[in-house]
Amino acid sequence: MALHETAGARILVVEDEPNIREIINFNLENWGYEVIQAEDGERALALVEERQPDLILLDLMLPKVDGVEVCRRLKSGFLTSRIPIIMLTARKEVTDKVAGMDAGADDYITKPFSREELEARIKMVLKRTRSQRERNPLTGLPGQTSIRDHVEALVAAHEPFALIYLDLDRFKGFNDYYGYNRGDEVIKLIADVLVQAVGRDGSPVDFVGHIGGDDFVLVCPVAAAKDVCDRVIADFEARVESLFAPEDLARGYYIVIDRQGHKAKESCHIYVTMAVVLNEKELYQSYVQMVDVSTELKKYGKTMDGSIAVFDRRRV
Repeated sequence: MALHETAGARILVVEDEPNIREIINFNLENWGYEVIQAEDGERALALVEERQPDLILLDLMLPKVDGVEVCRRLKSGFLTSRIPIIMLTARKEVTDKVAGMDAGADDYITKPFSREELEARIKMVLKRTRSQRERNPLTGLPGQTSIRDHVEALVAAHEPFALIYLDLDRFKGFNDYYGYNRGDEVIKLIADVLVQAVGRDGSPVDFVGHIGGDDFVLVCPVAAAKDVCDRVIADFEARVESLFAPEDLARGYYIVIDRQGHKAKESCHIYVTMAVVLNEKELYQSYVQMVDVSTELKKYGKTMDGSIAVFDRRRV
């Protein structure tokens, strides 16, 4: 039996009816999840603290502490607020659903529900939560795990695509001289440039991820790779100039302190280096292989002055 990509997650089932609780437990274990159970709200709160579940299936009507109150307490706690909660309710009134959502529930299912609906909603909420947790707080872009998953899915589907690894040259000097707030503006600028450049054609393989700092990964169709790189370079260089002080631009440089502690002139430029790996003939079988090649290409690109896109020209 094939397991879910979210298999292994720990799910707390909070349900006071033993039969329903056991049916849910049976299905969850068959799907590859680790299951813990609670028969009332009080026990649920204790188990959350003890076992730290990845998701909670929470019945609305519970003895001791009802589901809405359990949800409210968990969502108001710093350590528990990010645990996703799917509310289970036998009632169909809108007010009950609203009460659960107002308390912070991430989703709800009305009983009786089908096995397929339960399976789909759990998978959706877990994937969405993982993606939200991983997104870079500065740019809002997905991080390393999502990048890898996207690329591996394309490889598994035998889909041709280009992987572009990008970072900025002369960014450190700018960041040291102008400060982190202005440096963050550069990072947000390049993120916006990348999203606009990659998303222009609307291909299903399109993707932009933020590894961290000034390191980004782009995925686009092979045929679009050169145009995407050209757009990134042109747009970024046209817009980044506005982040330099006018007096520095007029002078053409600003003063930085090098690693030896000496003053040095730094020109008013930040450049883009892109390493482009083409997987149009299934030359690469994994994300790791493509990253290794892009790392070597990037080293080569760094030896050149100005913004550049270095293409891997290997063919089967």
